[in-house]
Amino acid sequence: MEFSDTQKLWRNSATAFNGDDGFLDGSNLIQHTREDNEKFQSRQELAYYTNIFKPKVNRYVGYIFKKKPVRMSNTSSFNIIFDDVDNMGNNIDVFMSNFATKAKVRGVGLVLVDMSKELPSNLKEQLDSRVLPYLVEIDPTSVTKYRLDRYNKFEFIEYKDTLYINDELVNITRRYDKSGWSVKEEDKLIDSGEHSLGVCPVVYFSESGDFNSTGEFTQATQLLKRHYNLQSELDEILRYQTFPILTIQGDVEALETGVNNALVYDEASERPDFIAPPSSPAQLIQSRLKELEEYVATICYDLSTNAGVESGIALDIKFQGLNASLSKFASRLEDFERRFVDMMCIYLSTTNDIDINYAKDFSIIDVNKEIEIFSSMSELIESPTYFTHKAMQIINNDLTNIEMDTFDTILGELGEVKKEE
Repeated sequence: MEFSDTQKLWRNSATAFNGDDGFLDGSNLIQHTREDNEKFQSRQELAYYTNIFKPKVNRYVGYIFKKKPVRMSNTSSFNIIFDDVDNMGNNIDVFMSNFATKAKVRGVGLVLVDMSKELPSNLKEQLDSRVLPYLVEIDPTSVTKYRLDRYNKFEFIEYKDTLYINDELVNITRRYDKSGWSVKEEDKLIDSGEHSLGVCPVVYFSESGDFNSTGEFTQATQLLKRHYNLQSELDEILRYQTFPILTIQGDVEALETGVNNALVYDEASERPDFIAPPSSPAQLIQSRLKELEEYVATICYDLSTNAGVESGIALDIKFQGLNASLSKFASRLEDFERRFVDMMCIYLSTTNDIDINYAKDFSIIDVNKEIEIFSSMSELIESPTYFTHKAMQIINNDLTNIEMDTFDTILGELGEVKKEE
Protein backbone atom coordinates (compact mmCIF):
# COMPACT_ATOMS: atom_id res chain seq x y z
CA MET A 1 0.00 0.00 0.00
CA GLU A 2 1.24 3.49 -0.83
CA PHE A 3 2.22 5.51 2.23
CA SER A 4 -0.18 8.31 1.28
CA ASP A 5 -3.05 5.79 1.21
CA THR A 6 -2.09 4.53 4.66
CA GLN A 7 -1.98 8.08 5.99
CA LYS A 8 -5.47 8.67 4.61
CA LEU A 9 -6.72 5.65 6.57
CA TRP A 10 -4.97 6.93 9.73
CA ARG A 11 -6.58 10.31 9.25
CA ASN A 12 -10.05 8.86 8.67
CA SER A 13 -9.77 6.64 11.74
CA ALA A 14 -8.73 9.57 13.95
CA THR A 15 -11.61 11.63 12.55
CA ALA A 16 -14.10 8.86 13.34
CA PHE A 17 -12.74 8.65 16.89
CA ASN A 18 -12.77 12.41 17.50
CA GLY A 19 -16.00 13.09 15.61
CA ASP A 20 -14.53 16.12 13.86
CA ASP A 21 -13.82 17.21 10.27
CA GLY A 22 -16.22 15.39 7.91
CA PHE A 23 -18.34 14.09 10.76
CA LEU A 24 -18.68 17.60 12.17
CA ASP A 25 -19.31 19.71 9.06
CA GLY A 26 -21.35 17.15 7.11
CA SER A 27 -18.80 16.68 4.33
CA ASN A 28 -18.78 12.92 4.99
CA LEU A 29 -22.36 12.77 3.75
CA ILE A 30 -22.91 11.50 0.20
CA GLN A 31 -25.50 13.34 -1.91
CA HIS A 32 -28.31 11.19 -3.26
CA THR A 33 -28.78 11.15 -7.05
CA ARG A 34 -32.34 12.56 -6.69
CA GLU A 35 -31.36 15.15 -4.08
CA ASP A 36 -30.90 18.75 -5.21
CA ASN A 37 -28.05 20.89 -3.88
CA GLU A 38 -30.22 23.03 -1.61
CA LYS A 39 -31.78 20.03 0.10
CA PHE A 40 -28.40 18.33 0.46
CA GLN A 41 -26.90 21.45 2.02
CA SER A 42 -29.78 21.57 4.49
CA ARG A 43 -29.20 17.92 5.38
CA GLN A 44 -25.49 18.61 5.95
CA GLU A 45 -26.32 21.41 8.35
CA LEU A 46 -28.67 19.19 10.37
CA ALA A 47 -26.49 16.07 10.37
CA TYR A 48 -25.20 14.79 13.69
CA TYR A 49 -22.67 12.08 14.47
CA THR A 50 -23.44 9.43 17.07
CA ASN A 51 -19.94 8.40 18.12
CA ILE A 52 -20.21 4.67 18.84
CA PHE A 53 -16.47 4.23 18.15
CA LYS A 54 -14.85 6.30 20.91
CA PRO A 55 -16.36 4.50 23.92
CA LYS A 56 -15.38 1.13 22.44
CA VAL A 57 -11.74 2.21 21.97
CA ASN A 58 -11.63 3.70 25.48
CA ARG A 59 -13.13 0.52 26.90
CA TYR A 60 -10.50 -1.61 25.14
CA VAL A 61 -7.54 0.53 26.25
CA GLY A 62 -9.02 0.69 29.75
CA TYR A 63 -8.48 -3.06 30.06
CA ILE A 64 -4.78 -2.58 29.29
CA PHE A 65 -4.24 0.02 32.00
CA LYS A 66 -6.61 -1.39 34.59
CA LYS A 67 -3.45 -2.71 36.22
CA LYS A 68 -0.67 -0.15 35.89
CA PRO A 69 2.52 -1.35 34.19
CA VAL A 70 5.35 -2.10 36.62
CA ARG A 71 8.65 -0.27 36.08
CA MET A 72 11.67 -0.91 38.31
CA SER A 73 15.08 0.76 38.08
CA ASN A 74 18.04 1.64 40.29
CA THR A 75 18.75 4.73 38.19
CA SER A 76 17.44 7.76 40.12
CA SER A 77 17.05 9.94 37.04
CA PHE A 78 14.36 7.67 35.64
CA ASN A 79 12.05 8.31 38.59
CA ILE A 80 12.22 12.00 37.69
CA ILE A 81 11.75 11.29 33.98
CA PHE A 82 8.73 9.04 34.50
CA ASP A 83 7.10 11.56 36.84
CA ASP A 84 7.04 14.08 33.94
CA VAL A 85 7.82 12.11 30.82
CA ASP A 86 6.81 14.73 28.23
CA ASN A 87 7.97 17.96 29.93
CA MET A 88 4.28 18.91 30.13
CA GLY A 89 3.53 17.46 33.55
CA ASN A 90 2.20 14.06 32.42
CA ASN A 91 3.59 11.00 34.15
CA ILE A 92 4.45 7.87 32.19
CA ASP A 93 1.11 6.12 32.91
CA VAL A 94 -0.97 9.08 31.73
CA PHE A 95 1.20 9.55 28.65
CA MET A 96 1.16 5.87 27.67
CA SER A 97 -2.60 5.57 28.21
CA ASN A 98 -3.25 8.54 25.90
CA PHE A 99 -0.66 7.27 23.41
CA ALA A 100 -2.16 3.76 23.41
CA THR A 101 -5.63 5.14 22.65
CA LYS A 102 -4.42 6.97 19.54
CA ALA A 103 -2.22 4.02 18.54
CA LYS A 104 -5.17 1.63 18.78
CA VAL A 105 -7.27 3.91 16.57
CA ARG A 106 -4.61 4.14 13.84
CA GLY A 107 -2.62 0.99 14.48
CA VAL A 108 0.55 3.12 14.58
CA GLY A 109 2.13 5.76 16.83
CA LEU A 110 5.32 7.85 16.89
CA VAL A 111 7.44 9.53 19.57
CA LEU A 112 10.54 11.67 19.40
CA VAL A 113 12.95 11.18 22.31
CA ASP A 114 14.30 14.70 22.72
CA MET A 115 16.60 16.54 25.09
CA SER A 116 17.64 20.11 25.76
CA LYS A 117 20.56 21.34 23.70
CA GLU A 118 22.27 22.93 26.72
CA LEU A 119 23.44 20.50 29.39
CA PRO A 120 24.52 21.47 32.94
CA SER A 121 28.08 20.75 34.01
CA ASN A 122 27.22 17.99 36.53
CA LEU A 123 24.57 15.33 37.19
CA LYS A 124 23.14 16.98 40.31
CA GLU A 125 22.43 20.22 38.48
CA GLN A 126 21.05 18.24 35.57
CA LEU A 127 18.59 16.43 37.85
CA ASP A 128 17.65 19.57 39.82
CA SER A 129 16.88 21.55 36.68
CA ARG A 130 15.32 18.51 34.98
CA VAL A 131 17.52 18.63 31.89
CA LEU A 132 16.64 15.07 30.99
CA PRO A 133 15.25 13.19 27.98
CA TYR A 134 11.54 13.60 27.32
CA LEU A 135 8.97 12.35 24.81
CA VAL A 136 7.27 14.32 22.05
CA GLU A 137 4.37 12.57 20.34
CA ILE A 138 4.32 12.94 16.55
CA ASP A 139 1.18 12.66 14.46
CA PRO A 140 1.92 9.93 11.86
CA THR A 141 -0.21 11.76 9.29
CA SER A 142 2.25 14.69 9.41
CA VAL A 143 5.18 12.59 8.14
CA THR A 144 6.36 13.69 4.69
CA LYS A 145 9.47 11.53 4.18
CA TYR A 146 11.20 8.66 5.95
CA ARG A 147 13.51 5.74 5.39
CA LEU A 148 13.98 2.59 7.45
CA ASP A 149 17.17 0.56 7.74
CA ARG A 150 17.34 -3.22 7.57
CA TYR A 151 16.47 -3.43 11.28
CA ASN A 152 13.22 -1.50 10.70
CA LYS A 153 14.55 1.56 12.51
CA PHE A 154 14.40 5.07 11.08
CA GLU A 155 17.46 6.24 9.18
CA PHE A 156 15.73 9.60 8.92
CA ILE A 157 12.27 11.08 9.20
CA GLU A 158 10.74 14.42 8.19
CA TYR A 159 7.38 15.74 9.37
CA LYS A 160 5.30 18.91 9.32
CA ASP A 161 5.00 21.05 12.43
CA THR A 162 4.40 24.65 13.49
CA LEU A 163 6.70 27.06 15.33
CA TYR A 164 6.45 30.62 16.62
CA ILE A 165 8.98 32.87 14.90
CA ASN A 166 8.90 36.54 15.89
CA ASP A 167 5.48 36.02 17.52
CA GLU A 168 4.10 34.55 14.30
CA LEU A 169 3.04 30.91 13.97
CA VAL A 170 4.63 29.48 10.82
CA ASN A 171 4.61 26.09 9.12
CA ILE A 172 7.91 24.24 9.35
CA THR A 173 9.44 20.87 8.54
CA ARG A 174 11.47 19.01 11.15
CA ARG A 175 14.06 16.40 10.20
CA TYR A 176 15.84 13.89 12.42
CA ASP A 177 18.47 11.39 11.35
CA LYS A 178 21.32 9.38 12.85
CA SER A 179 23.64 12.36 13.22
CA GLY A 180 21.51 15.45 13.85
CA TRP A 181 18.35 17.45 13.29
CA SER A 182 17.16 20.50 11.35
CA VAL A 183 14.21 22.88 11.15
CA LYS A 184 13.17 24.45 7.84
CA GLU A 185 10.55 26.97 6.79
CA GLU A 186 9.90 25.88 3.23
CA ASP A 187 13.49 25.66 1.87
CA LYS A 188 14.99 28.08 4.38
CA LEU A 189 17.08 26.54 7.17
CA ILE A 190 16.03 28.05 10.50
CA ASP A 191 17.94 25.91 12.98
CA SER A 192 19.99 22.74 13.12
CA GLY A 193 22.23 20.74 15.40
CA GLU A 194 24.02 17.48 15.97
CA HIS A 195 23.57 14.71 18.48
CA SER A 196 25.98 11.92 19.33
CA LEU A 197 23.35 9.18 19.52
CA GLY A 198 24.36 7.34 16.38
CA VAL A 199 20.68 6.51 15.81
CA CYS A 200 17.60 8.45 14.75
CA PRO A 201 15.80 9.51 17.99
CA VAL A 202 12.30 8.76 16.64
CA VAL A 203 10.69 5.47 17.66
CA TYR A 204 7.48 4.02 16.22
CA PHE A 205 4.82 1.72 17.61
CA SER A 206 2.94 -0.63 15.30
CA GLU A 207 0.33 -3.29 15.95
CA SER A 208 1.59 -5.31 13.00
CA GLY A 209 5.28 -4.48 13.44
CA ASP A 210 5.50 -2.40 10.24
CA PHE A 211 5.34 1.39 10.18
CA ASN A 212 3.39 1.61 6.92
CA SER A 213 0.40 -0.32 8.25
CA THR A 214 -2.97 -0.03 9.97
CA GLY A 215 -4.51 -1.72 13.00
CA GLU A 216 -7.43 -3.92 14.00
CA PHE A 217 -9.86 -1.05 14.53
CA THR A 218 -9.00 0.89 11.37
CA GLN A 219 -11.40 -1.22 9.32
CA ALA A 220 -14.31 0.19 11.33
CA THR A 221 -13.89 3.62 9.73
CA GLN A 222 -15.86 2.92 6.55
CA LEU A 223 -18.66 1.32 8.54
CA LEU A 224 -18.83 4.40 10.75
CA LYS A 225 -19.04 6.66 7.71
CA ARG A 226 -21.89 4.56 6.30
CA HIS A 227 -23.60 4.62 9.69
CA TYR A 228 -23.35 8.42 9.68
CA ASN A 229 -24.97 8.60 6.22
CA LEU A 230 -27.77 6.18 7.06
CA GLN A 231 -28.53 8.08 10.25
CA SER A 232 -28.84 11.32 8.26
CA GLU A 233 -31.07 9.63 5.66
CA LEU A 234 -33.32 8.24 8.38
CA ASP A 235 -33.58 11.68 9.97
CA GLU A 236 -34.55 13.10 6.58
CA ILE A 237 -37.36 10.56 6.20
CA LEU A 238 -38.67 11.33 9.67
CA ARG A 239 -38.54 15.09 9.06
CA TYR A 240 -40.35 15.14 5.71
CA GLN A 241 -42.58 12.07 5.75
CA THR A 242 -43.68 11.59 9.36
CA PHE A 243 -46.62 14.04 9.24
CA PRO A 244 -49.82 12.55 7.74
CA ILE A 245 -51.34 14.35 4.74
CA LEU A 246 -55.00 15.45 4.76
CA THR A 247 -57.03 14.23 1.77
CA ILE A 248 -60.44 15.66 0.76
CA GLN A 249 -62.62 15.26 -2.30
CA GLY A 250 -63.55 18.15 -4.59
CA ASP A 251 -62.02 21.56 -5.22
CA VAL A 252 -60.95 23.31 -2.05
CA GLU A 253 -59.98 26.95 -2.48
CA ALA A 254 -59.25 27.74 1.15
CA LEU A 255 -58.79 25.34 3.99
CA GLU A 256 -58.34 26.49 7.56
CA THR A 257 -58.48 23.88 10.28
CA GLY A 258 -57.28 23.85 13.83
CA VAL A 259 -58.31 23.48 17.46
CA ASN A 260 -60.54 26.57 17.27
CA ASN A 261 -62.56 25.69 14.18
CA ALA A 262 -63.88 22.74 12.22
CA LEU A 263 -63.86 21.27 8.74
CA VAL A 264 -67.30 21.02 7.12
CA TYR A 265 -68.16 18.33 4.57
CA ASP A 266 -71.50 17.56 2.80
CA GLU A 267 -71.69 13.84 2.16
CA ALA A 268 -70.20 10.76 3.73
CA SER A 269 -68.27 10.08 0.55
CA GLU A 270 -66.58 13.46 0.91
CA ARG A 271 -65.41 12.88 4.47
CA PRO A 272 -61.75 14.00 4.81
CA ASP A 273 -59.14 11.45 5.80
CA PHE A 274 -55.40 11.18 6.35
CA ILE A 275 -52.80 9.20 4.52
CA ALA A 276 -49.23 8.58 5.69
CA PRO A 277 -46.13 7.40 3.85
CA PRO A 278 -45.22 3.74 4.39
CA SER A 279 -42.99 3.01 7.41
CA SER A 280 -41.01 0.28 5.65
CA PRO A 281 -38.17 2.54 4.33
CA ALA A 282 -37.48 3.89 7.84
CA GLN A 283 -37.66 0.40 9.32
CA LEU A 284 -35.23 -0.90 6.70
CA ILE A 285 -32.71 1.84 7.53
CA GLN A 286 -33.10 1.23 11.27
CA SER A 287 -32.40 -2.45 10.69
CA ARG A 288 -29.30 -1.63 8.66
CA LEU A 289 -28.08 0.79 11.33
CA LYS A 290 -28.33 -1.96 13.91
CA GLU A 291 -26.36 -4.34 11.67
CA LEU A 292 -23.57 -1.78 11.24
CA GLU A 293 -23.44 -1.18 15.00
CA GLU A 294 -23.07 -4.92 15.55
CA TYR A 295 -20.26 -5.09 12.96
CA VAL A 296 -18.40 -2.24 14.69
CA ALA A 297 -18.92 -3.92 18.07
CA THR A 298 -17.44 -7.17 16.70
CA ILE A 299 -14.40 -5.39 15.23
CA CYS A 300 -13.79 -3.54 18.52
CA TYR A 301 -14.34 -6.62 20.73
CA ASP A 302 -17.29 -4.97 22.48
CA LEU A 303 -19.16 -8.04 23.71
CA SER A 304 -21.51 -6.09 25.99
CA THR A 305 -23.92 -5.47 23.09
CA ASN A 306 -24.73 -9.12 22.42
CA ALA A 307 -23.58 -10.99 25.52
CA GLY A 308 -27.21 -11.44 26.57
CA VAL A 309 -28.15 -13.00 23.22
CA GLU A 310 -25.19 -15.26 22.51
CA SER A 311 -24.12 -18.01 24.83
CA GLY A 312 -22.00 -21.11 25.00
CA ILE A 313 -19.07 -21.80 22.69
CA ALA A 314 -19.65 -18.81 20.35
CA LEU A 315 -19.42 -16.29 23.18
CA ASP A 316 -16.44 -18.08 24.77
CA ILE A 317 -14.56 -17.86 21.47
CA LYS A 318 -15.22 -14.11 21.27
CA PHE A 319 -13.93 -13.60 24.81
CA GLN A 320 -10.84 -15.61 23.90
CA GLY A 321 -10.37 -13.34 20.87
CA LEU A 322 -10.60 -10.24 23.09
CA ASN A 323 -8.09 -11.64 25.60
CA ALA A 324 -5.66 -12.64 22.84
CA SER A 325 -5.90 -9.19 21.23
CA LEU A 326 -5.32 -7.43 24.56
CA SER A 327 -2.32 -9.61 25.33
CA LYS A 328 -0.75 -8.91 21.93
CA PHE A 329 -1.38 -5.17 22.16
CA ALA A 330 0.08 -5.01 25.69
CA SER A 331 3.19 -6.88 24.52
CA ARG A 332 3.63 -4.37 21.68
CA LEU A 333 3.31 -1.44 24.11
CA GLU A 334 5.85 -3.02 26.46
CA ASP A 335 8.33 -3.51 23.63
CA PHE A 336 7.76 0.05 22.40
CA GLU A 337 8.40 1.45 25.88
CA ARG A 338 11.63 -0.53 26.19
CA ARG A 339 12.85 0.90 22.88
CA PHE A 340 12.31 4.54 23.79
CA VAL A 341 13.90 3.91 27.22
CA ASP A 342 16.94 2.51 25.37
CA MET A 343 17.09 5.84 23.54
CA MET A 344 16.92 7.77 26.82
CA CYS A 345 19.81 5.69 28.17
CA ILE A 346 21.96 6.69 25.19
CA TYR A 347 21.26 10.36 26.01
CA LEU A 348 22.18 9.75 29.67
CA SER A 349 25.23 7.58 28.85
CA THR A 350 23.95 4.92 31.22
CA THR A 351 23.07 1.25 31.08
CA ASN A 352 19.43 0.36 30.74
CA ASP A 353 18.55 -1.45 33.97
CA ILE A 354 14.80 -0.78 33.78
CA ASP A 355 12.48 -3.76 34.04
CA ILE A 356 9.14 -2.97 32.34
CA ASN A 357 6.18 -5.31 32.67
CA TYR A 358 2.66 -4.85 31.30
CA ALA A 359 -0.16 -7.14 32.41
CA LYS A 360 -0.75 -9.67 29.63
CA ASP A 361 -3.10 -12.19 31.24
CA PHE A 362 -6.49 -10.46 31.15
CA SER A 363 -9.00 -13.31 31.36
CA ILE A 364 -11.98 -11.06 30.53
CA ILE A 365 -15.15 -13.05 31.10
CA ASP A 366 -18.93 -12.83 30.88
CA VAL A 367 -19.60 -11.91 34.52
CA ASN A 368 -23.30 -12.89 34.47
CA LYS A 369 -22.52 -16.28 32.99
CA GLU A 370 -19.73 -16.91 35.51
CA ILE A 371 -22.05 -16.02 38.40
CA GLU A 372 -24.49 -18.66 37.13
CA ILE A 373 -21.66 -21.20 37.03
CA PHE A 374 -20.58 -20.11 40.50
CA SER A 375 -24.09 -20.68 41.88
CA SER A 376 -24.50 -24.02 40.12
CA MET A 377 -21.14 -25.35 41.32
CA SER A 378 -21.95 -24.43 44.92
CA GLU A 379 -24.75 -27.02 44.82
CA LEU A 380 -22.47 -29.74 43.45
CA ILE A 381 -19.15 -29.49 45.28
CA GLU A 382 -17.60 -28.14 48.44
CA SER A 383 -14.20 -26.56 47.73
CA PRO A 384 -13.33 -23.32 49.55
CA THR A 385 -10.21 -22.93 47.39
CA TYR A 386 -12.22 -23.17 44.15
CA PHE A 387 -14.87 -20.74 45.32
CA THR A 388 -12.29 -18.23 46.57
CA HIS A 389 -10.47 -18.18 43.23
CA LYS A 390 -13.74 -18.12 41.27
CA ALA A 391 -14.98 -15.15 43.32
CA MET A 392 -11.65 -13.38 42.79
CA GLN A 393 -12.00 -13.86 39.02
CA ILE A 394 -15.55 -12.49 38.97
CA ILE A 395 -14.70 -9.50 41.20
CA ASN A 396 -11.64 -8.68 39.10
CA ASN A 397 -13.76 -8.48 35.93
CA ASP A 398 -16.73 -6.75 37.54
CA LEU A 399 -14.77 -3.87 39.09
CA THR A 400 -13.12 -2.39 36.01
CA ASN A 401 -12.17 1.01 37.49
CA ILE A 402 -10.73 0.38 40.92
CA GLU A 403 -7.43 1.17 42.59
CA MET A 404 -5.16 -1.79 43.23
CA ASP A 405 -5.02 -1.07 46.98
CA THR A 406 -8.82 -1.26 47.19
CA PHE A 407 -8.84 -4.44 45.12
CA ASP A 408 -6.24 -6.01 47.42
CA THR A 409 -8.40 -5.07 50.42
CA ILE A 410 -11.43 -6.80 48.87
CA LEU A 411 -9.41 -9.94 48.18
CA GLY A 412 -8.12 -9.88 51.76
CA GLU A 413 -11.66 -9.61 53.09
CA LEU A 414 -12.73 -12.46 50.82
CA GLY A 415 -9.95 -14.62 52.23
CA GLU A 416 -10.97 -13.82 55.79
CA VAL A 417 -14.59 -14.84 55.04
CA LYS A 418 -13.42 -18.18 53.72
CA LYS A 419 -11.22 -18.74 56.79
CA GLU A 420 -14.21 -18.15 59.07
CA GLU A 421 -16.25 -20.67 57.09
